[in-house]
Amino acid sequence: MGPGLAAEGMRASPVVVESAELRMLSPITWVAGSVVSRDDAQLAAEVEGRLLSVVDEGTSVSVGGTVARIDDTLIKGDVAEAEASLTREQANLSYLKHEVERLQQLAQQNNAAASALEQATANRDVAIAAVAAAEASLNLAHERLKRTTLKAPFAGVVAARLKRAGEWVGAGDAVVRLAAASDLEVEASAPLNLRRHLAVGQRLELESESGKGVGRIRTIVPVGDARSRLLTLRIDIVEGEWSAGEPVRVALPSAKPREVLSVSRDALILRRSGTSLFKIGDDNMAQPVPVETGMASGPYIEVRGPLKAGDKVVIRGNERLRPGQPVEIKGGAQQQ
Repeated sequence: MGPGLAAEGMRASPVVVESAELRMLSPITWVAGSVVSRDDAQLAAEVEGRLLSVVDEGTSVSVGGTVARIDDTLIKGDVAEAEASLTREQANLSYLKHEVERLQQLAQQNNAAASALEQATANRDVAIAAVAAAEASLNLAHERLKRTTLKAPFAGVVAARLKRAGEWVGAGDAVVRLAAASDLEVEASAPLNLRRHLAVGQRLELESESGKGVGRIRTIVPVGDARSRLLTLRIDIVEGEWSAGEPVRVALPSAKPREVLSVSRDALILRRSGTSLFKIGDDNMAQPVPVETGMASGPYIEVRGPLKAGDKVVIRGNERLRPGQPVEIKGGAQQQ
């Protein structure tokens, strides 16, 4: 250090330091991804009819909440008809049961009654089947009536109205798009040659214009696209807050990890003349050290230069330091 600087009585500058350490790092490839809903579906009408109402875009809907209603006038008529048919078949069955009971008593006295009993028994059995069919028709009509109200299968937000009130819809026509607002994940495409460096459960860096975060690989779709040579990743969001549809970048390892000397990215001072950092010696003086950088992973970056593991480097307050200036360590690694 320039002894003259100390003689001038330079004030000790408060800094935060951290030790340079040997860490297992691997080179990173950044790929594009998007935040998507785990549940995102187009809800379709299950019966045909005229739409009476459809909820607006942006409406939050709970599980089982109504998103659309279809005119049920015609289906109510089907229900009434099925109820009448069931009543008729039940009355016929009741009559035939009594007839069988009457003929059973007469059959003990003459053969003619026995022959009539066989026919009545057959008619009764046919009536039992007819009642069962009428009950099934009534249940189906009630089910169709219930389905004139389109309900949400999961909690979410109506992302789009694909039909409007007053339009006629057929069974299977999409009415709204519903997306889960809270259950989000990142979908990203990765080059096939990175597959051997990826594993389910692996933590990855995420970043976007709105901030940084951490994700964990939930699923690796092992079948790549033959033309694009890309495979699909589904990544759970562990840290960070984003909205569905927001673009993000995902840091993927592109080689096996190796042990390198690394420091926090915050330790680096970037100048036109090159990259350097401040090392703090045993005398608590700041000394600039020129370094070359290598691979980066998360908050750490590989450095090469006159530095060794255990050396204390400044990660906060380095922007105002001068060579040879005394420092006062306020946090991070403590003096040895």
